[in-house]
Amino acid sequence: MTFTVRPFEPGDAAAAAQVYTLARPGNPATAEGLLHSDQMQRQAQAHAARWVACQGQQTLGVAEVLQPLGSAAAGAFWLELAVREEARGQGMGGALYRAAHADLQAWARTSPVTSVRVVLSETNPIALRFAFQRGYAEDVRYWDRALILEGWNGQRFGREVAGVAFSDLPSFQAAFPDWEAALHAAYQDARADLPRPAGEAYRPITREVFREWVLGDPDFLPQGLHLAHRGGDVLAYTSLQRAATPGDLIVGMTGTRRAERGQGLATALKVRSLLWAQADGHRRVLTTNDSRNLPMLAVNDRLGFGRQPARIGLVRAWPATSPSVAPL
Repeated sequence: MTFTVRPFEPGDAAAAAQVYTLARPGNPATAEGLLHSDQMQRQAQAHAARWVACQGQQTLGVAEVLQPLGSAAAGAFWLELAVREEARGQGMGGALYRAAHADLQAWARTSPVTSVRVVLSETNPIALRFAFQRGYAEDVRYWDRALILEGWNGQRFGREVAGVAFSDLPSFQAAFPDWEAALHAAYQDARADLPRPAGEAYRPITREVFREWVLGDPDFLPQGLHLAHRGGDVLAYTSLQRAATPGDLIVGMTGTRRAERGQGLATALKVRSLLWAQADGHRRVLTTNDSRNLPMLAVNDRLGFGRQPARIGLVRAWPATSPSVAPL
């Protein structure tokens, strides 16, 4: 197969998102989401680079490296690489990986690079073998999950918690002028305890970054964000966002403040958000769970989310610690 690898351009966003979505259908990408992510990386002055592999006018593969914005680990990088199934096994993945590897080598000349992380589907043995040969080792699994809303009976689950009110974001905004500060505080508190890869630590984000990164996401739906609150204090929240496929929604994040955990707030909120999605005519809700996040795995099991094939998180030190590891 003859193909070319070149740097990503904004006009490639739709095709790149489609390649990513085909590789990880349980966690789909959108063109708008990719471009928004690029903008946030630039504003944070965090490194990011992306390439596409093309045969003629058709985009068959995409790869990128980036510094994760939500973690305080200057030398940690994430790598994502996907090739359409019909083009696998013909050298395209290797060519994209070499482009990413060269970029990291150049970055490492002036700035720290300590580790590289990649997430691959367990259904893609070619990619897994490629990663293992290059020194990547599994350290976590992510479960992509789906709930079909047709016929789902959310009325059988509890939706009330004593002393707690529930609202969607537009209603909360109308009632409490300082809504953004309250939501930002809850978001920060909940994010602090999310499972993170080894070597990465929680990094707080400012209210301005929260406004642009979360509320300004092009897939954000104000009416899809549901809150548990006591007066104007946000105790917990869950969000549903637009997905790549019409009729689908994807869970952005569900979080509860530390002092309010153990009351069933996450379950009550998720039930309310799913009932809203069902009434609004949506067909399916997608989510991804870190295998270490046992409380949320239990909530989603109870609500009826099915488990799709896992995506495997693998990491390697930079540079490779073993001389037998293939660099490319």
